[in-house]
Amino acid sequence: MRLIDFYPMKGCYAPGSPVDLQVEMSLSQSRRVQATLEIFHFSQSAGRLSTVWDLPAGEHSLPLRWTPPSGAQQGYGAHLNLTCLPEGPSAAAQTAFDVLANWTRFPRYGFLCDFFPNRFNIAETLGSLARHHINGLQFYDWQYRHDQLTAPSEEFIDPLGRALSLVTIRDLIQSAHAHGMAAMPYLAVYGASIQFWRQHPDWGLYDADGKPHTFEDFLGIMNPAAGGPWVQHLLDQCAQTLQALPWDGLHVDQYGEPKQVWNAAGVPVDLALAFHQFIHSLKTAHPGAAVTFNAVGNWPIEALASAPEDFVYIEIWPPTPRFRDLKDITLNARRLSENRPVIIALYLPASQPANLLLADALIISAGGARIELGEEQRLLADPYFPKHQPLDTPTLAALRRYHDFQVRYAEWLGPSAAHLEQEDISAPAGVEITCRESESGLAVCLVNLGSAPDPFWTEAQPFPPVQTAIEVSLPVRRPVARVLAASPDGPDLSARLVAFQHKDGRLRVSLPELRVWTTIFIEFEETN
Repeated sequence: MRLIDFYPMKGCYAPGSPVDLQVEMSLSQSRRVQATLEIFHFSQSAGRLSTVWDLPAGEHSLPLRWTPPSGAQQGYGAHLNLTCLPEGPSAAAQTAFDVLANWTRFPRYGFLCDFFPNRFNIAETLGSLARHHINGLQFYDWQYRHDQLTAPSEEFIDPLGRALSLVTIRDLIQSAHAHGMAAMPYLAVYGASIQFWRQHPDWGLYDADGKPHTFEDFLGIMNPAAGGPWVQHLLDQCAQTLQALPWDGLHVDQYGEPKQVWNAAGVPVDLALAFHQFIHSLKTAHPGAAVTFNAVGNWPIEALASAPEDFVYIEIWPPTPRFRDLKDITLNARRLSENRPVIIALYLPASQPANLLLADALIISAGGARIELGEEQRLLADPYFPKHQPLDTPTLAALRRYHDFQVRYAEWLGPSAAHLEQEDISAPAGVEITCRESESGLAVCLVNLGSAPDPFWTEAQPFPPVQTAIEVSLPVRRPVARVLAASPDGPDLSARLVAFQHKDGRLRVSLPELRVWTTIFIEFEETN
């Protein structure tokens, strides 16, 4: 017997709906196989079921179903054990899933960008992304034109010469919904085709010398100031596309430059204010639609984070090249937005697996998530999304464990947990610590940045040397009930009890090792 895979069928599940998990296995001969499924909420068993299958030789894909408690909105771990009866070989695997009333409470963002006619692998593509718990998808460059979002015909050519299909787009949206994912269409807040821009020169943006702004010679940059004709045109386009296709919201982009601009009359335009007001206009017109707006290079984060966007989206660039910058940018966005979810776009090559895992560990530890996987589980490696890259099998498996970990411990690591500033923490050199506080307790995230004093994500990094016999000490005033630890760096994501001492208001925790990322979970005694 060979256990091939074990995974959820959806990126997330709605309260009250059953959770469908899939088991893929192969047998060299006919066997009776017992499947035992145990569901965990944190370290406690939340449910258990067992079934027996009489199976012929060959490959099999078999369903298991579990229904969460009514009203539960939280993360779960799922442990599967297969045993050939009566006393044959056995195999085990783990996965995770969560229950959410609204995906924007804990968004895990992926992307789609291949909308060619007669696409045949739609269900397979969406199913593979559900295994990573992706629950929202950016449909990148799906539009007919930047100034006319929905195409006038079923098949069309996009501004870069790609043949696209509205039939494919509809099928992808439908499949996304079937797999527990929201569909978010891309649009640019101030981009217009050159033809449209030339027809409306008074709608454009200009530099201090009166020269018009363009983007890569195929787009004109329009004036997004509230109340202007371009904004009204774009708002009309958004309304039309939300009516024409079953989108779940709008993903708004900008290009980061220019930052200082003037209108056709030579009057300065405050882009940060214009972006903020555009979000307000969208949410006023479409209160049920999710809206996010790209803070390119983390700009203008104050204006965007204070607007009513459903989650913060930040595209990070090399002016902030340190790994610690990823944590700081995420925490700052959480602070400015009153702890809304944060999605980070960071373009790393598939050839740098250590960079990928370190970036994920730091961002997730700070309460964020990365947009990194899309078409056929390929990596988002370039700001032009169709330049996605394939990942090797070990790296893809490691990323999947990290995504399982993020979802399994959602209440400890997700957006609902607050950042707790802790200054008096003792840990080995090279270990970056982030503390998260929730109703469940205190999570202390340890990320091993290695021996380099301040490593850069813009440079290829080796995996850090494994640290052993780890001692962590921090101030804890409340009575401690239990201390557990878990890591996504191995096959078992279970939280296990670890040794600790709590004396004179200080907690000392001992860990056998730290590879890349381990989280310590501190549960407190209940007080009257």
